[in-house]
Amino acid sequence: MSMPDFWSHLGIAIEPDDGAETRLGMDVPAALLSPFGTVHGGVLATLFDTALAVAVARQLHPPEDRVATRDLHVTFVAFTRARVLRCRARLVSLRRRTAVAEGEVVADDGTLVAKALGTFDVKRAAPASVP
Repeated sequence: MSMPDFWSHLGIAIEPDDGAETRLGMDVPAALLSPFGTVHGGVLATLFDTALAVAVARQLHPPEDRVATRDLHVTFVAFTRARVLRCRARLVSLRRRTAVAEGEVVADDGTLVAKALGTFDVKRAAPASVP
């Protein structure tokens, strides 16, 4: 899976995982901090949207199937000034046209920063035509 260009701008990278969950790390660029020096909530939402979508996409067969976010609920638990964040995301449900995933973001010191639940539309690849 090739990584979209915007990931590098945001400091996002896939980290090794155990297969049961997807793990993304984020080295938060200074430009994405709020005026108060904390990580902006929109940055956390972007990290969740990315990680949850990857967790769903990893379970699609064939891999040409695509996902698009339908709904994303983020609950912010704590402010953070941590510049290194980790998101753990898991698939909750995968149906023919809809998937649900959940996750949490923790700061580098282990502090829970936020939790999220996302619903995704699944666009199935067209079956190959038979000549």
